[in-house]
Amino acid sequence: MKTLSSNKGLSLIELLIGLLLSSLLLLGVLQIFQSNSDAIRMQNAFSRVQESGRFAMDMLSREVRQAGYWGCVADQSKITNRLNTASSVGSEGVMGQDNVPAGTTVDGKTVAENSDILILSGAKDPCGGAGRLIAPSASGELQIQASCPVVTGAVVLVANCEDGDVFAVTELTGDEDAEVHVVKHTTDDIVGSSVKNSSAELNAIYGVEAQILSPYQKTFFISDGSLFVEDQDKRSWELVPGVEDMQITYGRDTTGSGIIDTWGAASSSDTVMAQVVGVRLELSIQSDTDAGATTDDGRLRKLYVSTVKVRNRGSM
Repeated sequence: MKTLSSNKGLSLIELLIGLLLSSLLLLGVLQIFQSNSDAIRMQNAFSRVQESGRFAMDMLSREVRQAGYWGCVADQSKITNRLNTASSVGSEGVMGQDNVPAGTTVDGKTVAENSDILILSGAKDPCGGAGRLIAPSASGELQIQASCPVVTGAVVLVANCEDGDVFAVTELTGDEDAEVHVVKHTTDDIVGSSVKNSSAELNAIYGVEAQILSPYQKTFFISDGSLFVEDQDKRSWELVPGVEDMQITYGRDTTGSGIIDTWGAASSSDTVMAQVVGVRLELSIQSDTDAGATTDDGRLRKLYVSTVKVRNRGSM
């Protein structure tokens, strides 16, 4: 009697067990891959948030510290605007708007509802340390070093420690080889500029004790999830992406001691804002994509807070 030879190969049960084990191994590999991907995504989001937060806070802090500088003129009422338009020079260096309503725009950009707007003004030396005037001529002309890059049409502030004048430069005289340029400030039209001087007079005869400065105004606001700035010429651009909200609190010295004694929101009163000696910045930073966080949209968020001294005011 013949018997069947031994079966060779895998039985159905063995094959199913093999497939099950392979599936479990593959599932484990996929879980490890997913975990690593989630960790990398969170790490990248954290890095972007940290980068945006630090950059935005450092930049705003620097601008706040420098705000309100108008040369060494202690009394801002002594600064006279000679332009045919309004100027921010001599205004309060720190202003703002609190919790702006829906529909608020800056340079055509919609500002995030209930966010704050920060407005900083001041003046900077455009000459890299060469902004001191030279002794005036017998006619009282303003003379500067030829190396100072002041150009025709520029709006400048000339000030000593007693007086100041804001005007547009109508002409610079002196050839390329001259070491001295004479700054003209007549009421003539300036080619290519709508700004002109309403008066050619000055408060003083400015000499070596005076300085020529470039006034500025910067408006910081939140739009489309980014921090923007608008300059005094109404031009705006994006500074830092990922800034969702900005809240500003102002520290005021109401007693003249130079030390903060009260904190509050921005006021429309120049008198109130003149008391500001410190600014508390709060920036809410978000990742640009879903990072797997527990929020509804999965984005990672972090709050940055810093208190900054306005160096040109008080002792804090």
